[in-house]
Amino acid sequence: MSPTPASPSPRLATLRREPYRLLFPLGALLGWAGVGHWLLYAVGLDVGWRAAFHALTQVQGFMMCFALGFLFTFIPRRTRTEGPALWQLALALLLPVAVTACAWAGAWAVSQGFFVAMLALLLGFVLPRVLRPGGGLGIPEGMVWVPISVGLGLVGSLLPAFGMGWQHALGSALLTQGLFTGLVLGVGGMLLPMFLHGQPPKVETGAERRLLQGLHLAAAGLFALSFVLEQGVSSRLGHGVRAAVVAAALVGPTALWRPPSQPGLHRWLIWLSAWLVPAGYAVVAIEPLWRTAGLHVVFLGGFAVMALAVSVHVVLSHGGRPAQLLGRPWQVGTMGGLLGVAVVARGLMALAPAHYFLWMGLAAACFLAATLLWAHLLLPAMKGEPVPH
Repeated sequence: MSPTPASPSPRLATLRREPYRLLFPLGALLGWAGVGHWLLYAVGLDVGWRAAFHALTQVQGFMMCFALGFLFTFIPRRTRTEGPALWQLALALLLPVAVTACAWAGAWAVSQGFFVAMLALLLGFVLPRVLRPGGGLGIPEGMVWVPISVGLGLVGSLLPAFGMGWQHALGSALLTQGLFTGLVLGVGGMLLPMFLHGQPPKVETGAERRLLQGLHLAAAGLFALSFVLEQGVSSRLGHGVRAAVVAAALVGPTALWRPPSQPGLHRWLIWLSAWLVPAGYAVVAIEPLWRTAGLHVVFLGGFAVMALAVSVHVVLSHGGRPAQLLGRPWQVGTMGGLLGVAVVARGLMALAPAHYFLWMGLAAACFLAATLLWAHLLLPAMKGEPVPH
C-alpha cells in the first residue's frame, strides 16, 4: 500500500492562494532600494550616481513584484485554475532580489539574465491559464496585451547587448515604458470598469470577439511602432503616437471619462493614475525637452500610483476589511497626496534645475513616506486568515 502524500501546510496553501502577501511587501522593499539612495545622495552622502540601478530596480524589482503578486493572485481566480506552485512562488521572490543585487553591483548582463527568467516565469504562468480557463469562462479580448507587453519587455532587455547606440535607447524605452504600459492596457482594460464602477469584465463571442481582438492587435502594432518612430524619426512623433494609442485603448473601452461610482478613496487614485499614463506621453509629444518630466508622470503618477492603489483594493478585499475598502482611510488620502508631491518634485528636477537636489530629496522622501503609509494600512490585513472573496 503506497503512502499517502503529505498535505501542504495551511500556511503554504494560503500563500499559494494569495501570493500577494509575500510579493507586495517585497515590492515595497525593493522600491526603497531603488529610491532610498537618491534621498541619501540629495542630502550629501556619497552613495554614487546610480541612475541605471534606479531605473532597473523600479521596473524589474518594485513594479514586477506588484505585477507578479497581482497576476499570481487574480489570474487563477478569474480562470478557476490552480495558483502558483511553490517553486514558481519561490522564483517570483528570488528573481527580483537577484536583479536588484546584480544591478547594484553593476553586473548588468547577469541582472538581465535573471529578468528574462522572470518574464519567462510570468508568461509560463499566465498563458496556460488564459488559453485554457476552467469552468467555461472566457477571457476579455484585451488580454492579448499581456503576452505582447511581456514580449516588448523581453526585446527591451536583450537589445542593449547588440550595441550602445540606438539599440540601447530603443531597448531602454521598450523595457521602461512598453512592458508596463502594455500590462496596464491588458489587465487595466479588464479591471478598471470593475474597480471603478462594479461592472464585471465583458467577454464577446463570435465575429465581434474576433473584430475586437484584431483591433487590439492593430493597436499593439502601432504601440510597438511608436518606439521605432521615436528613435528613427522624432521623439515628438513617437510619443504622440504612443499617447494616442494608449488613450484609444484605455480611455474608450473603460469609459474612463466617468469618475468612480463605487465607494472607496483608493478608486480615485486608480482612476487618476490611469489618466496620467496617456497624459505623460502627451506631455513629451507637446514638448520633447520635457521628456524626463513627462515620463515620470507616466512612471510615478501612472504606474507606481496604480500599483499601490490596486494593491490597496486587493489586500483589503481579500483581507475582509470592507469598512476600509469602501471608506476613506487617512493613509490612502495622505499616500495619494505624497505621491502627487513626488510627481511634481520629480518634474521640477528637469524644469527648475537650479534646485535640483532639493527636488530630488523631496521626491524621494515623499515616495518613501507614501510606501510607509501603505505598509501601515495593509500589512495588518496581510497577516490574518484568508476570507471568502
